Amino acid sequence: MKIFNIDEELKQKVKPGIIISGFTVFLIYILFNIGNIFQMISQFVGLFEYLLFGIVIAYVLNQPMKIIEECIVKKFQPESFIYRKKRGLSIFITLILLVCLMITLASIIIPNIIESLITLISNISNIISSIFNNIDKIFMYFNIDFRTNDITSINELINMPWQNIVKGLLDFLTKNADGIMANATNFLSTFGVVFTSFIFSLYLLGNKEKFLRQFRKLIGAIFGYKITRVIFHYAHKTNIVFSSFITGQLVEAAILWILYYSTMLLFGFPYPELIATVISIFSFVPFFGPIAAMFVGAFLILSENVFQAFWFMVYFQILSQIEDNFIYPRVVGGTVGLPGIWVLLSIFIFGDLFGIFGTIIAVPSAACIYSLISELVNLVLRKRKLKITETTIKQLSK
Repeated sequence: MKIFNIDEELKQKVKPGIIISGFTVFLIYILFNIGNIFQMISQFVGLFEYLLFGIVIAYVLNQPMKIIEECIVKKFQPESFIYRKKRGLSIFITLILLVCLMITLASIIIPNIIESLITLISNISNIISSIFNNIDKIFMYFNIDFRTNDITSINELINMPWQNIVKGLLDFLTKNADGIMANATNFLSTFGVVFTSFIFSLYLLGNKEKFLRQFRKLIGAIFGYKITRVIFHYAHKTNIVFSSFITGQLVEAAILWILYYSTMLLFGFPYPELIATVISIFSFVPFFGPIAAMFVGAFLILSENVFQAFWFMVYFQILSQIEDNFIYPRVVGGTVGLPGIWVLLSIFIFGDLFGIFGTIIAVPSAACIYSLISELVNLVLRKRKLKITETTIKQLSK
């Protein structure tokens, strides 16, 4: 016996409204409890911290390992010993390259950077005085009747015992027992996480096909054929975007370091190791990274010579144009298909959510999300037989 007699036409009219209302309530609940939701997610992710870091390390190491493995497949016959052991040899060669890179950093680049930093710290008072003197020269060049020496607070800043201040700060940090214990504990904890994650990454690399097959079977068992095909399609596109982006950015950072270091030595700019390292590291952050690197380099050079600082900015802009038009398109493989406005927005959003790491992964992540939303929107428009341009909307004939 039916208590309510509702015809089908009324059901079809009411159903979309109920769905939209339910979704709206659900969305409002999420927005008002976004902090608790992120806390729950972070706690859940923390349970798998070692595995997740291992996956990230394995994904990065997999990029050179794939290239080495492909070379072995091309050069050797399937019957040969090297071909049969290609995975183990590829991992071993990748680790050797990683060790060589770390030795290069530890023996050549890092000591020069430390030497530059020591020079900056030990002469900080002279450097500050030189900067303000150079600013005065700029005012004099443009006939501006103003001198920084006339400001009492600047004179007090210059005459402060900076060497004693820095020395006292270092002594405090090194002699404080609590600070030493805290730093030692943090170091051991971080080392434990990195080492355990690295072991996980080696195991994942050695059996990556097996783990991928198991994961794909799990997805298929949960979601069924149609949804699994969609998941695999977008996972493949995401992998291509991230793989090309990470590989390209690492190669580009190395090229930029060599390019800026060699040319700065050629033109006689000071602090070439330190500034080249800053530029190569900041290149991982799109848009804002190069701008920040230019100002950091110009500020360091300003302590030596005001005109060199000016010419450094000109020189930086010229090399940036060479990088944008010749190096980046060939190394990274062109654009990731993301409009400029979304690049800026993605950097702000991901940077706010995940910090420095978020700004690094912002562009490829936003490119994947943009591609997904674009395909979904176009699919809905095709189903509704709509054609929309900048100025018109048309209903296509069925």
